[in-house]
Amino acid sequence: MPSIMRSRLALLALLGAFLIPIGMSSLRGLTHVLTCNEEAKQPFTVIVTDGQPEVLSSIRIGREDTGKLCGGLSLETQARAGGPGEIELILPITNHTDVLWRGTVSVVVGRTTIPVDIGEVPAGETRSDSIDLDLREGTTELSGSLLIGP
Repeated sequence: MPSIMRSRLALLALLGAFLIPIGMSSLRGLTHVLTCNEEAKQPFTVIVTDGQPEVLSSIRIGREDTGKLCGGLSLETQARAGGPGEIELILPITNHTDVLWRGTVSVVVGRTTIPVDIGEVPAGETRSDSIDLDLREGTTELSGSLLIGP
C-alpha cells in the first residue's frame, strides 16, 4: 500500500475517533447544552370522561422549599381544559438570577416525553410557551422537568 494511502487512512481514522462521542450522544430534543436538570414539583392528573377533561393538581410546600430550581429559576406550570379531550399546558419560566439562561421544559405524558423549548430567559424576566395535548378517555398523569443551560 502506498504511503500516501496509509496517511489518508490514518487521517480518516483520527477524524472518526472524534466523531464517536457525537454519534453516541443524544440531545433528547434539546437545542442547548444542559447544565441543570431538576424536576418540577407540580404534577397534574387529567381525567377525561365523555370527552370533557378535568384537571386535578396539588402541591406540597415544605418550610424550606423556595420554589426555585437550578439556582434561582422558577417554573409555574399551569393547565386548563380546552376542547373535548384537550388541555393546554402553559409553561412559564421566571429567571430570578442576574444572568441569562436558556431553558427547555421536558413534559412527561404517560410514557411519552415532549421537549418544549422556552428559549432565552433574560435576568429578572419571564418567558413562556404552551402546548396543547389531545388525551384519550381515562386518567393521564402529567409531570415535567426543567432543563437549563447557559
